[in-house]
Amino acid sequence: LEETAPNEFRAVIKAGVGPVKGTFHGQISITDIVPEKTYTITSRANSPAGFVEGVGRVELEGNGDGSTIVRFTGEAKVGGTLASVGGRLVEAAARKNILDTFANLARELHSAAAAPPAPAA
Repeated sequence: LEETAPNEFRAVIKAGVGPVKGTFHGQISITDIVPEKTYTITSRANSPAGFVEGVGRVELEGNGDGSTIVRFTGEAKVGGTLASVGGRLVEAAARKNILDTFANLARELHSAAAAPPAPAA
């Protein structure tokens, strides 16, 4: 990801579903931000294999024990050759990518929390 403006990013993603693989170039934006509560992620990416558009809503809720519950809802549209591999396969791949994203985020947050503080300059 490369930030192009506040809450706007350019993305390059290598992905595939079944036999259809490609490098997608796209835009991601984060809007409707209510700090520590909710935000919306909107994305559109294109490749020679087709396009993917998506909108997702993330809700954050304190769990009372210092952890956070993350709820995610969203929908996506797929076109081109990518759409020809079938909706169920694309849906399963999208779900896996979303879950992987949150798992990676959790790992990064845990690593940052466990890291010793940087020395003062």
